[in-house]
Amino acid sequence: MSGRILIVDDIATNRVILRAKLAAAYYEVTQADNGAAALQQAAADLPDLILLDVMMPDMNGYDVCLKLKTDPKTAHIPVIMVTSLFETSDRLRGLECGADDFISKPINDLALFARVRNLLRAKFMRDELRLRDSTTQDLGLSPPSYLPGQKSDRPGTVVLVPSNAKAGRDWARSLGRHSGFDCRVANNEEAAKNLDEADMPDVFVIHSQLDRFSDGLRLVSHLRSSPKSRQVAIILVVPEGDQQKAAKGLDLGASDYIFDPFDPMEMIVRLKSQIHRKQISDRLRENVTDTLRLAVLDPLTGLYNRRYAQQHLEKISQRARETGKEFALMLLDIDNFKRVNDTYGHAGGDTVLAEFARRIQENLRGVDLISRLGGEEFLVAMPDTSEGQARIASERLRHVIETTPFSCESIPDGVDITVSIGVTLGTSQAPNVEKLVQQADQALYSSKSDGRNMVTLFNSAA
Repeated sequence: MSGRILIVDDIATNRVILRAKLAAAYYEVTQADNGAAALQQAAADLPDLILLDVMMPDMNGYDVCLKLKTDPKTAHIPVIMVTSLFETSDRLRGLECGADDFISKPINDLALFARVRNLLRAKFMRDELRLRDSTTQDLGLSPPSYLPGQKSDRPGTVVLVPSNAKAGRDWARSLGRHSGFDCRVANNEEAAKNLDEADMPDVFVIHSQLDRFSDGLRLVSHLRSSPKSRQVAIILVVPEGDQQKAAKGLDLGASDYIFDPFDPMEMIVRLKSQIHRKQISDRLRENVTDTLRLAVLDPLTGLYNRRYAQQHLEKISQRARETGKEFALMLLDIDNFKRVNDTYGHAGGDTVLAEFARRIQENLRGVDLISRLGGEEFLVAMPDTSEGQARIASERLRHVIETTPFSCESIPDGVDITVSIGVTLGTSQAPNVEKLVQQADQALYSSKSDGRNMVTLFNSAA
């Protein structure tokens, strides 16, 4: 996972060491040597993550973080504070200023990279939601879903999954005494897994060491992969100093972690932060879903239609120009679709189109744009995608369409369907979106004329 990281530290040696570690992991790194420079650079470059030293001569890290989080332009950028301070009060102060986490000096590489991966993954998903929300506003379909600093109008809900019943009672008592959360206790792994979708909380707090028959990390993995709990925030409680388990939990999908035993006030601040982010994401997601359902969704397949695709492609292209990252654009056309309609009627054709859309969605990422342009022609745009990744993805789509017959009521054995695909790459120096669509269309024409059921990548030299 690539990303742009800003390192802020007044000591050059610290910046050089951090930069070497991150650059070796293929992150793009910039540097600032004081708080004022950090604020200016963050506003100008909009990095994906900021590593911020606490102790600096001109402006301490707390003040810098607070300014970043109150500026609408930079409020969404995750901040990790890097410090030699170990007191709980120091962590609380940073978290209350909006910091996403603390890394202590000397820096533990395992903890650093696990937290960086985790925060970047979450930010990229929120960026995509914000981008889609912006598209609906540009189409005149809705007002903004949220404003930075906007508070929720409902208390957060929390489900506690402790290591044992006594710990659960202690957690509930200490958190309930100091917060307005609606706290419930699930005394074992199965109780947490079996919650109905309507009973899903904003946050699960899960101990990594459950009873001898259960595993907190396994529960984290299950919750993150299950559709009904995929969007829920998760705070993992791990034994003091167990960075390896904390890193594993973050990679499995935990949103945050805290060491056990924990200070109740620190847990409350972390819960408030996770609930706030979760509720913002929920509002963005609901806004996009509700406003687009009728206006810009194709009623047969549930995919975005041409109107939305054209608008959103401009957003993806603009972001590519800002970040310097490539994106892939595909045009897909079902082979000999007229024969399907002529043979099995329009009802059979509609069944094939709906199933075709479902297979595409199941084999692409959530951040990818999938739309039906009309008839049997579909468009896919994949942000942050290289040529090699585009080849793999397009071949995967071609394969899943070809290998399994499409079911129709009137045809017991199903219908064999294939697809032709044209692919082109957009970059920060690429032509405009209209030209990219033309390039993908040329590549699609080559796939059709060369025998169908194939993928062709646009060759600019040709």
